[in-house]
Amino acid sequence: MAGTSPESGINPNPEIFERMNRHGGTEEDGINDFMFFFYAQTETSKSAGMASLQRIFNQKKVNSSEQVKEAQLQAIAKWAKQKSNHDYEWLQNIKHPVLVTNGINDVMVPTKNSYILAEKLPKAQLIIYPDSGHGHLFQFPELFAENVNSFLDSNSY
Repeated sequence: MAGTSPESGINPNPEIFERMNRHGGTEEDGINDFMFFFYAQTETSKSAGMASLQRIFNQKKVNSSEQVKEAQLQAIAKWAKQKSNHDYEWLQNIKHPVLVTNGINDVMVPTKNSYILAEKLPKAQLIIYPDSGHGHLFQFPELFAENVNSFLDSNSY
C-alpha cells in the first residue's frame, strides 16, 4: 500500500483539496502541481521528481480524460469522508501481510495515515522514505522495488 490511508483517514488540509480540484491552467501549472503533490520541496526531491516526470512523459501514450479525473476525485472524496468512528478496529480483520510505504511528508495523503495502517493491520510492515512525499516510489524506484521484492520473498505470509 503506497501512499494511502484507511477509509475515513486523516485528510490533507483544505487548501490541498482545493488545489487538487482546480481545473484548467497551463502545462507549467500541471508540472508545478505534480511536483507539489508528489515530491518534497527540496532540491534533491525535486530533481528526482523531474526525472520521474520525464520517465512518465517518455512512456505515456494516452492522456486521461476529464471524466476519468473527475471519477477519481469523486472516489477519493467518498473514501476520505469523515465518519464518527475513528478507531479503525475493522483493520484488525485483515489477516494478510501488508507492506505499507510512504514518503516522510505526503501532503496529498498525510503520512500519519501510513502509521495508522501499520498500527492497526496485524501483519503490516511500514517503510517511510526520507526527503519524499506521495511519489516516494517514483523517487526511489530501485529501492522501492528492492523493498517490495524483499517483502514478497519473506516468510511473513
